[in-house]
Amino acid sequence: MPTSPVISERTLILDTGPLRELVVYSAVHDLRIMSLKGHLQYFHERSHYERVTEFIANFPKKTTTAHVVTEISSWIIQKSDPKGHFAIWGLVYAEFSSMGMDEDVLKLVDMPQQLVADFGAADAGILQLASNLGRIKPTVLSVDSALIAECKRAGVDAKDLWEVIFS
Repeated sequence: MPTSPVISERTLILDTGPLRELVVYSAVHDLRIMSLKGHLQYFHERSHYERVTEFIANFPKKTTTAHVVTEISSWIIQKSDPKGHFAIWGLVYAEFSSMGMDEDVLKLVDMPQQLVADFGAADAGILQLASNLGRIKPTVLSVDSALIAECKRAGVDAKDLWEVIFS
């Protein structure tokens, strides 16, 4: 089983939901793409956005998987006007750059098939990345209750976005 390069202590692994919410919030409030306002599920007030960005900033290292980036790409294609894609991708690039986001590529064949069958490739990738980090004891930030439960069952710290917003 391949291992990731050594990653510093206090690593945050971001799942699709929190990253998408950050991008949608910025698209609505910075780019004024009001057609996406109905897609905001968690950041109903600026303070919600601020609490989450503060939480994320507390981690010196942030990472995700290429599977998560693919899910964000699919969401952008399906839910936004093609004329806005360049600007929305600009937000994604800016968000990843400002966070110093790393991105791990995990091969499908290196993930347990049962894990992929049970959770899908994106969530299986998050679980595999957390497992690969092992001794680092990462924290996973997600909106997916099944993924959060599986992380906790596997001994991985996991937070629901709501938990961060209302902590």
